[in-house]
Amino acid sequence: MAKKLKFGIRLNVQGEMGATSSGFRYALDMARIAEDLGFDSVWIPDHVENAHLDRAKPILEYWTAVTAIGALTERVRLGGHSINNTFRHPGLTAKIACTLDEITGGRVILAPGSGWFAAESKSYGFPEWSDDGLQRIARLDESLDIIRGLIADDSADGFSYDGRFYQLKNAFCHPKPRQSPYPPIWIAGDSPPTQELMIKHGDVWFMYSKAPSIVKGLVDGMRRKLTARPFEVAISAVGLADKNAAETLAWAKMYAEERKHRFPVPPMVDDVMRSNLTGDAAAVSDRIDEWIDAGVDYIVIQPMPPIDGMRFFGEKIIHLYA
Repeated sequence: MAKKLKFGIRLNVQGEMGATSSGFRYALDMARIAEDLGFDSVWIPDHVENAHLDRAKPILEYWTAVTAIGALTERVRLGGHSINNTFRHPGLTAKIACTLDEITGGRVILAPGSGWFAAESKSYGFPEWSDDGLQRIARLDESLDIIRGLIADDSADGFSYDGRFYQLKNAFCHPKPRQSPYPPIWIAGDSPPTQELMIKHGDVWFMYSKAPSIVKGLVDGMRRKLTARPFEVAISAVGLADKNAAETLAWAKMYAEERKHRFPVPPMVDDVMRSNLTGDAAAVSDRIDEWIDAGVDYIVIQPMPPIDGMRFFGEKIIHLYA
């Protein structure tokens, strides 16, 4: 019997990966289809400018869009892929998350990130942006201290914090979220500084797709380091499945082209095809089984094209792991 596995879907709010729209109706339709197909969660990125195609192209604001999607769905959990720590004070992030958790009956996932897209932060003049990645990580560390502490605090005097970047004094955050002590925290990334954040704060370690042997090495290493509490592992994977070889290659080229500005070393087409979900249902299931053996508990799929790809996974794959 296959191990049980949960699946999420990344909704499209930027018009990339073959989507026919970047509007709210398209994202909501995806979320409702995902819910009907049995997916556990839906995810959208947190940007103020379109980070994947062209900064001038449309993109929906994260918390506004995810709140509306939460109000117009019934079951799927709601995550940010990932929530940009540069944009908001962590006290405000905590308050928004608690409010949405109340509205949706406990469906929020907190997946904060330090932010990577410098152009949008500089163009908007966000004062907390730093070109120093380690400083952004240190700021995120303090933010997570505040989010966890403020939400969990139930003292008569409120929550106070005196950090390098943030200070709070006698702050209250009520009502509390439905999920106790706070919504689950997913830590995105696998760099050494991010691994330290996972050890300190994380409930779920969220990494981009990699060959199963690499995932296993990372997970085994984290298990040796993080012994104080259990944790889960999630993979974010591109779904290029249910296509012939030529079609798969064409979609992989599109993905690599759209992502080439995101990483210091742009993704190569061969890497995209090797590290993600390609082929028919049997091939996809084989790769998922390998990830399970490596320690993976959750897969968030970025399907190409979005709706047809999502239907393939919903109809052919996820029931195998229910």
